[in-house]
This record gives sequence, structure tokens and C-alpha cells, in this order.
Amino acid sequence: MKVERIDPSTWFVGMRDTTLQLMLTGEDLDNAEITVCYPGIKVMDTLRSDCGGYVFLYLDTAGCKAGTMSLNVSKDGNTVQIPYVLRERAMRGEHRKSLSPADVVYLLMPDRFARAGSPLPSKRRGKAFSPSARCGGDLEGIRRHLSYLSDLGVTALWLTPVLQNNMPETETESSYHGYAVTDYYAVDSRFGTTDDYLHLVRDAHSHNLKVVMDFIFNHCGAAHPWLARPPMAGWFNHRDWLEGHDVAGGRMPKANGKYLQTNYRLTTTVDAYAADADKRQTVEGWFVKSMPDLNIRNAHLLRYLTQCTIWWIETAGIDAIRMDTFPYADRDAMQRWLKALHREYPHFKVIGETWVPNTAFAAKWQEGELDSTMDFALFEAFNSAKYEDSDEPWSGMNRIYHALCYDYLYRNPRMVLAFMDNHDVNRFLGDFDRYDTAERKRLVDCMKCSLALLLTIPRLPQLYYGTEVLMYGTTAVSDGYVRRPFPGGFPGDTDNAFTASGRSDEQNRMHRWLRRVLHWRRGNEAVACGTTKHFLPRDGIYVVARLHHTGTVLTVVNGNDRATLFTPCHYGEVICGAETARDITTGRTVRLTKATRLPPRRAMILEITVSPD
Repeated sequence: MKVERIDPSTWFVGMRDTTLQLMLTGEDLDNAEITVCYPGIKVMDTLRSDCGGYVFLYLDTAGCKAGTMSLNVSKDGNTVQIPYVLRERAMRGEHRKSLSPADVVYLLMPDRFARAGSPLPSKRRGKAFSPSARCGGDLEGIRRHLSYLSDLGVTALWLTPVLQNNMPETETESSYHGYAVTDYYAVDSRFGTTDDYLHLVRDAHSHNLKVVMDFIFNHCGAAHPWLARPPMAGWFNHRDWLEGHDVAGGRMPKANGKYLQTNYRLTTTVDAYAADADKRQTVEGWFVKSMPDLNIRNAHLLRYLTQCTIWWIETAGIDAIRMDTFPYADRDAMQRWLKALHREYPHFKVIGETWVPNTAFAAKWQEGELDSTMDFALFEAFNSAKYEDSDEPWSGMNRIYHALCYDYLYRNPRMVLAFMDNHDVNRFLGDFDRYDTAERKRLVDCMKCSLALLLTIPRLPQLYYGTEVLMYGTTAVSDGYVRRPFPGGFPGDTDNAFTASGRSDEQNRMHRWLRRVLHWRRGNEAVACGTTKHFLPRDGIYVVARLHHTGTVLTVVNGNDRATLFTPCHYGEVICGAETARDITTGRTVRLTKATRLPPRRAMILEITVSPD
């Protein structure tokens, strides 16, 4: 008899839900007797796995105080006493704040942002960039650049998963991205330790930066010990194709006729007419062979994952969660998870990845407990508009207009995560290095137009790391090419984009422009909570107004490759007689009593101050 670990390793008193599930993992535990010695603790149930490797102990912690209780595990006359710590909470759940539309989220990949630890092993040192191999970024590297991120003006950091990913690895292939979790309670040792992560979160908060933690409940990594020895039947969807194979360490056999892979057709999850077989394949099929599909309809697994998220909130003090592949998991189970989370933390926000470029699809997922979805419809509009003029009703800036005009479908459009690019798609600048000077300038101007809108429309905006220094790339060869290392973040880098002296003139112009807009946006009530009114694109000009009693913000974008006139008289209902405005992108004063020539692909963010009278 041997107890190797207990999940969670510690817990907290004073929770609204006083039920605590402990999962004991070890050897020969099938007939072990488990008792608890601690005032106020009651044993509710004990469940043992068929394989003898797991015991689920359910306790009622109502009314008990912080301290160390004793778990007594007995078998064949032998007893092992295991101390288990119950901690005080840092604060009550209703006191925890989270993301709001006033925030700007900065998405980064820990492996690709910066490295502060010891050099990589010599066999990997000096190697050319390999898009699917680890680059060696770590949590301490991020922590050392918090001042850079705070100075840039963002207010929240979304790190792709930091949890353990002990998948098989070669010099050219790895799970550097973090989406094949092999331990939900441990930080990936290549990024650092759990203490390093706690230190990073604390320091981020001291820089007024919130932290968003990335989770995956739809699947885990094939090297998770669960796959070789499931805690109970039904822990995975369609695991039977592996019967008779040794899958320890993530070694996967060739798929046979029983293997079910998802069809990636997420529309089946909301389609009123969807065939059961299609929907079942979407939700129960494996994402890929190396990412086995978790069956979160299993109440014990769902409780395990629910407690895991609560443990990270209480232990690390994270400010929000982004849930990967949200619709691929069972909808009812995910709603139960969200309800449990919101019961403990009424203000805590969860962002769900809902990858279908359709407003109605994304809005459907915000109908229930989900706080925020990801606006892939707006993402596609941004990336199509940069190639088009805005003269036709369905082209250019008209695409942005039409993406926003269906906001009535959302329960809360201001909390929907809007973005121009991220780690799974082409960067906005695409193959930037292949273009001549004129086309590069045009693309940068297009990006500024999109950023001006992104940062002023009724959304929670997300920027992708390196946008501020013109990082580029496409997924044509590999996703790794949109996940290149941040220049200056790694030993031996010849350029250091963290400093003005290490950036090119072109990069510095972009950095200054974005920094100016981000610092202006901080604390701007019109952008954070003002009402919205936008106008049909006219002569290539698209105007979005944010109205608040403290002032009005007017975002004016020329969506054409030719100069055009901005005629303020057409927008009188939002200008309300004001004669001047300040363009915060340049600091210049713009007269609102006459037409202004707007160069091609140019954006103005006009601030109209309300008179105290």
C-alpha cells in the first residue's frame, strides 16, 4: 500500500460549497480503509477505482477551522498517517475582482516571450529557430519584463497554459504551446515552479496587471497518467480503441477503426437540426491522437476540475480564466462548472474560445453562465477589410459595421473578447518581410486603423505579443511561425525590442503610437462604459462614437486607399455642437466646424470634452 499524491494538495476553509473531494493516487489502495481525524470534518463517501490506484474521499468541511488534519490510511494491519493542511482564504470570494471592459489583454506564450533562467542544454544552444520545438522561455523571463508591459499600457496578461506538459519531445516537436496538460496541479518545470508562478502573479498585480490563466477541460495530454490508468470507467470518451496497448508516457498506437476524432464542426453544438451522430463526434471525438478527450459528464471528473480551478484562484490569486476549446466539451457540464465557479466568485470572469466566425454562434454561448466569448466574426472582418476599399456595402469598413450591428444578440457585448490576431491564426501583418516599403507602410496604417477601432468599440480588447513592434508571420508552414520568440527576450538575440534603442525606427513609431493610445484609454469612462452609436460607412469613412457624461470619443477611420474628406456636419447628433476635438493619436486639435482631409488608411481618435456647464 502506497499513497503517492493527494489532489488537491491543500484546501481552504470558509468556502460556500463545503464539499471537498480528495483524490488519493497510489498503489494497492483498493481495500484500504481511510479515516479522518479533525474537528468538524465529516466523511461523506469513499469510492475506490477498479484498478486499485485511486480512492475518492468526499468530506464535508462545514464549520471547520484552518489547521492540519490527519488522513489515516489502513490496510492489512498497517496504517499511514498523512497530514493535510486546510488554509484560510486570502479574501472572500465576492471580494475578488476580475476583468472588465476597461482592460486591455496582452496575450503571450511563455515559451516564446523571454528567458531568464540558465542557458538551454548545449545540444539545443545555437540551433536555428524550430517552429515546433521549445525555445526556452520561462516565467522569470516574463516577470523581469513586467515593467515593459505596464509601461506599454496594457492592463492584463493572458499566458497560454503554464501547466505541466510532459509529452514526448524531440528537437523539432514538443508541446511548448501548453495545450496537452499532463498535471492540472503543477506548473511546467521548463517554465519554472509553482512558486515562480505565484511570484509572477504577485508582481504583476504590483504593476497593476491582472493575470488570465489558460485552462483546457476538453482534453488532456496523452502522457497524463490518467490515460494509462484511468481513475474510473468513463473518465475518457472513446478510450476503448487503446485497449491492449501500452500508452504510458504518451506513446500512441496507430489509430484503428474504433478511434473517433472530432469533426471540428462546432456548429453542431447549437444547430437545432443537428444529427446526434454529428454532434456526438464533435463533442466526444478526440481533438488529435495525442490529446485524449475527457468525459466531463463524469461527475467525479467535473468535481476534480472544478476544485482545480478554485485551487488556482485561491492559491495564485489569478484574475480570470480563458477556457480553450470551450464548445468541444459537454455544454451542460461546462454550465455546471461555471455555476459552481460563480457561486464562489460572483464577479470572476471566464472567457470561452468559441471558434466559429459567426456572431449568432458566439452569442449563443453567452446565453448561460459564460461571461465572455471570443469574437471570431470581428477578427475575420478586421483581416478582410485591410485588403479592400470601403465603397461597397459589404466590403472594407462595412465588414466592421456589420460585425457590430448584431450586438443585440449578446447578453453583454462589452465583455466579448475582440482581437485582430492571436496564437492560432496569421498575424495581422502576414508576410510583412516580403513587401516593399510602400506596402509595408500601407499595412502598418491598416493595422493602426484596426487598433483604433479595437480599442474604442464596446469590447474587451486583446493584443497579441509583439504587435507593438511589428511582429509578423503566417501559419502556412506551421503555427510556430506566428509564435516566434520576442526579439530581445533570449540570450544571444541580436535585436532587443524591449528597448527603444534596440528597435528600428519603424518599430519605434508603431510602439509610440500604440503606447499613446493605450495610456489614454486607461481610466477613460467613455470607452469603458459609454453608450455606442456608429454610422454607416460613407465615402470610405467609418465613425464609431462612445458617449458618456464625462465626454465623447469619436473614432474616425478612412477605410480606402485614397484620401477622402471627413465632414463633421454629418455626425452632428454625437458631436452636439462641439467646435474642436483632440486627436489623441497625434495630440493635434481638429476643427469640427469644417471638413478635414483624411489620408488613405488613416485613423483619428477624437476626444470631445464636455463643458462643465
